[in-house]
Amino acid sequence: MDQTVTPTAIEVFHLSAPLATPRRNAFGAMDRRPCLLVRLTDASGRVGWGEGFANWPVFGAAHRRLILTELLAPAITGRTFESPAAMWYDLTAGFRAIALQANEPGPFEQCIAALDIAAWDMVARRADVPLFAALGGARGTTRPYASALTGATQRALVPPMLDRGWTGFKVKVGFGTDDDARAVENLRGLIGDVDLMLDANQQWNVESALSAARGLARYHPLWLEEPLPANAPPADWATLAAESPIDLAAGENIRGVEEFDRAIAFLSWVQPDAIKWGGLSCMAPLAEATRAAGAQFAPHYLGGGIGLLATAHLACATGAEWLEVDVSENPLREALSGDAISLDGGVVTLTDRPGLGILPEPAVLQRFAV
Repeated sequence: MDQTVTPTAIEVFHLSAPLATPRRNAFGAMDRRPCLLVRLTDASGRVGWGEGFANWPVFGAAHRRLILTELLAPAITGRTFESPAAMWYDLTAGFRAIALQANEPGPFEQCIAALDIAAWDMVARRADVPLFAALGGARGTTRPYASALTGATQRALVPPMLDRGWTGFKVKVGFGTDDDARAVENLRGLIGDVDLMLDANQQWNVESALSAARGLARYHPLWLEEPLPANAPPADWATLAAESPIDLAAGENIRGVEEFDRAIAFLSWVQPDAIKWGGLSCMAPLAEATRAAGAQFAPHYLGGGIGLLATAHLACATGAEWLEVDVSENPLREALSGDAISLDGGVVTLTDRPGLGILPEPAVLQRFAV
């Protein structure tokens, strides 16, 4: 399959949708959903869409938009790359110095990830195949779990999903011992014997993480996600992994091949975020390395509908054990993913249309434009 990419035009879209109920986790609340999209166009008029991480801070998309329009887009417009991966490596190397000088490697990596996803979408559309096939996958199905649940939202969100056949549910913890125990106990009571996961959003140190894990283990969670900061010393992760009665998961805030290589030694579940680091080009090797180490691969997702579709195609292509689906209020998830993905019956099913399977509607872009 021809993987060459020659962008002739690059457009950036900053979208925002207000929330009726702020979305909460252990480190803050989100009163609106931001989203940062890119559209690549080549000389034939063919397009590719991508998304870069822009959730935190909620005003951060404006800054990332400038990185894309002022720096990254001019660096690739009119150039030909032999593959999306070649473009990713060129941009990563070419802007390493300025990203370090500004102490902002994360925003640069998120913007490069958006361009990488768009390039892969373009390649798949040109080949007239779904994105998961362009990435080496054979079928567009995988298994979803519901994330972003809290003690306050689970009673409204979980029962309908159980009725639709969902078999995995993740609840936020890190709000205090009593609140956490109550939320986890309530969720276990709601879902019965299906899989339950915990997400602490980097809130604890080794001692408090061990205390929490020992207290919550009786609810038989499948994993405990980000109990420590992603950049905690490897010795802390090793200690926790050795003593925790719950398997550890992390990855959304790990960046770079070397950091993942170190982390895989301590994790049972590896959860990279393609719109934060690596785009789609870095994910297949990471999935292989994860399984070679005896861990399991379950990509992270939190963003708009284009990011959901890209992550779903990634999960299908790599045979991921789970696809994370943020089920809290998000108008930009439904409006941008449309009918390109189905979650009925507790199964993710992607269309066999080319690329991501959908082109954002101009009316949607206009409605939510910043």
